Order: sequence, then C-alpha cells, then structure tokens
Amino acid sequence: MSSTHTKLSKSDILHLAKLANLSISDAEISKYESQLAETIDYVENMKELDTKGVAVTSQTTDLTNIFFDDGLVNNRALTSEEAVANSKTKQNGYFKVKKIM
Repeated sequence: MSSTHTKLSKSDILHLAKLANLSISDAEISKYESQLAETIDYVENMKELDTKGVAVTSQTTDLTNIFFDDGLVNNRALTSEEAVANSKTKQNGYFKVKKIM
C-alpha cells in the first residue's frame, strides 16, 4: 500500500457535491474529506498491480449473445396490433399520447 495520502480540500469536496447535485453540511464535508481520500488512495494502489499478460475484457460473466439468429421467427415478440390491443387511445396502429413539451 502506498505511503502517500491524498489530501482533498473543502473546495474539492464542494465541487464534487455540486457535480453530484448534492447539498452537504460542514460536518459532512469533513467526513467526506477523509472517506474520499481513502477511496482515491485505494484506487491509486491499483497502479502498482502487474497486469502484464492479463487479457483485456469488458465483462467477466462469460455471457453470450442471447439473440436469435436472423431468419428465425421470434415467437415471444408482439405484433403491432397485439402491442396496442389494450391501449385506451391509439391511432393508425400506434399508441396515442398527449404532446409533451
């Protein structure tokens, strides 16, 4: 673990709170100063890990494509008529909703 400690200023904490659209008290500022500094230090420690030879990945669950192949019929999909069948207001086969501005 690195011996350096990140120091966040009150303005850093207020800036982060503003970005998150949070209003925080002075007591919370001092609480978050140490908590966020610990988090930043922890993430900085990741730079010390040797990742040579580790395969690049975007996910780790080994999920595969769940879509059906082109040309096959998807029996779970609704037709346009089925989708709007129970709608109180529809027009030309589409849901009809009030204009939102």
